[in-house]
Amino acid sequence: MRWALVLLLAACASPSPKFMGAERQAISIGGRDFTLYRQGRDIEIIRHGFASPAERAQLLTLMPAVVQAQTGCAVLPSSLTGDAGVMRARLRC
Repeated sequence: MRWALVLLLAACASPSPKFMGAERQAISIGGRDFTLYRQGRDIEIIRHGFASPAERAQLLTLMPAVVQAQTGCAVLPSSLTGDAGVMRARLRC
């Protein structure tokens, strides 16, 4: 029973405190699931599921592209923080 609860909680994505109440979008691209939280010009993207070390390197490029495709705004490269699990950035629209 405890394992079921752990697995259930691991499948959930909640934003960092700064993004509580932000606009939420769930996206699936190329078999990968992401959740975006947008508040004004700031965005947080959360990847779901396991990613091998090789896949994580690719995700560092894919995640900003997902943000741009979904929002229509450019990601400011100098604002990118985080990793292939959770990334935050500022948008230029």
